[in-house]
Parts: sequence; C-alpha cells; structure tokens
Amino acid sequence: MTCIPTTTASVVILVTISYWSFFFGAEIVSTLRLYRKGDQFFHVINITRADNPNSTYHRTNVPLIMHRMWRDDSIIENNNPELPVNWTKAFAQCNEQYRLRNWTTILWTDDSIRAFIEKHYPSFVPTYKSYPYNIQRVDAARYFILYHYGGVYMDLDVGCQKQKDLSDLVNSMEQLEKVAVLPLTQPVGVSNDVLFAIKASPFFKELTDILPIKNKWYGSPYLTVMYSTGPMFLSLQYMRLSPTKQSEVMVLPPELYTERGTRYFKHLRGSTWHQNDVHAIQWMMRSKSVVVVVLFLAVVTCSKVKRIPQKHENKIV
Repeated sequence: MTCIPTTTASVVILVTISYWSFFFGAEIVSTLRLYRKGDQFFHVINITRADNPNSTYHRTNVPLIMHRMWRDDSIIENNNPELPVNWTKAFAQCNEQYRLRNWTTILWTDDSIRAFIEKHYPSFVPTYKSYPYNIQRVDAARYFILYHYGGVYMDLDVGCQKQKDLSDLVNSMEQLEKVAVLPLTQPVGVSNDVLFAIKASPFFKELTDILPIKNKWYGSPYLTVMYSTGPMFLSLQYMRLSPTKQSEVMVLPPELYTERGTRYFKHLRGSTWHQNDVHAIQWMMRSKSVVVVVLFLAVVTCSKVKRIPQKHENKIV
C-alpha cells in the first residue's frame, strides 16, 4: 500500500529530499564516507627539518616561490582602507621574511590569472569563464598555477610565523619524496588555503583534469563552491585516488597547521566568502541524524556566497 503525503510539512520534506538527492546525493554519500574514515586515512607528515636539526638540506623539486592572490595589486598598499589591516601587514611581513630567505613572492591578480589560463591552458577557458562565482576561478587557478610552476600557495588570511621556516616543510617533501602537501582541517577533509607542490605534480594534474567535470550546480551557492573547486572538491579527489597515489601526498597535522606554539602559519580574521551556513555544515558533520541532514539542507538552500571582485596583473614583489 502506497502512503501519499497529505500535509504541507510532508510535501515540503518530500520535495526537499528529492531536490537534494538530485543535486547533491552522491556528494553526501562521499562526504560521509570520508568523515567515517577519519584523520588516520591521510598520510600525515611526522618529520620536518626542524625536528632533525642535524639533517642535511637537499635541493627540492619545490621551487621557493610563494604564490598569493588578490583581485588587484592594492594588497601592496599598507594603508588601503578596503582591506583588513591584518592582511596587508601579514602580506608585507611574509614578503620581507621570505625575501631574506631567497624566496620569490608572486602576487596573482584577476587579470593576470585570466591571461595565464588563456595562454597556457586555453581548453579550460570555457569552464573558467562559466563559473558563476569568482571564488571558483580563484580556487581553480591555484591548482593550475601550482601544477605549472610548483611552489607554495597561501591565502591572504594566512600569515607566516617569524620563528618558523617553510623550507622545513619543503625539505620534508624532498626527504619523503612527496609531490604535494595539503593541510588537515575540521570537521572533515583538507583545506585549500595552504598548498605545496612540486612542479608538474601529478596530483595537481589530476585536479586540473577533473575540474570541468565537477563544474555543475550542487543545490546551493555555498555547496557549489565547496564541491566544484573548494576544499571538499580537493578532499574528495584525494579520497578517490589509488592508495599508491594517495601515499605521494602528505598532510599537515594541526600541530603544524593550526595549533599555537608549533604551527607554521598564522590564521587571520578578515573578509571571507563563507556565510553562516558554514556552522550548519560543521553541525551536520558531527551528527548521523537524517533529520539533521534535512534541516541542514533546508538552511543551506537559503545561503549566499559573497562574490570576490575582479581586476589587474601579477606582481613579483
């Protein structure tokens, strides 16, 4: 006997479940699988040059280039009222700190990123232009740039610790023969705000190859960004690698990424494309309740993504 919903609430629930099953069903399953695997699933880095002060520094395949991104070159202006003060100060400090260590900092802007994609990866241009949110273009660009040049990518709301040297982590990549480093994050997966890569990293090649396939609507603006180009895109592509390829990528644990006293990075407050629905996602990840999942999807349907504006050309600073 078939039960037909007769109340408004039943219809709303049925429509909500059908909507999210259509746009987001496979990703829900994959995300829950990744969540159940836990942190032990990742190949976590457990040595650095700092842990082994007597080890010999080896020349690495990771170029000593720090890639940063902003819509234009206004981040260079220390007194720019349009930018969080802590961002401009952290950018200047990082730039000077690593200039003295013989690193090169490249500031990529919206215009220079577009020119780079058009010149070196023209087949990706239609996908690049079709993204509805500029943050998707920024996400995708970091994967192409790291594949093409290698080096280290850091978001502008990530700063450098004066007493730490990222060359330690680069040296660990050489010692362990890894092709990429990603930071472990909570409640699930890895982040894409800090990334390390050798030039022509096979992991980043796989990311760039799969981007056009993942360019679709995932039910809400926030989830579309997260799963088409953002941290969940990165996390699920890692999960889908073969065990051999997964072993070529190492992950930064909280001790090196976020924990005070031992971390290599400062995490700054400032403008972000996240909205309040990020808290709903974290809540869902901690719960196994189907009711909570449905409530989460209803809330996130109403979420909006703040667009990142556009402008200018890359600067070596």
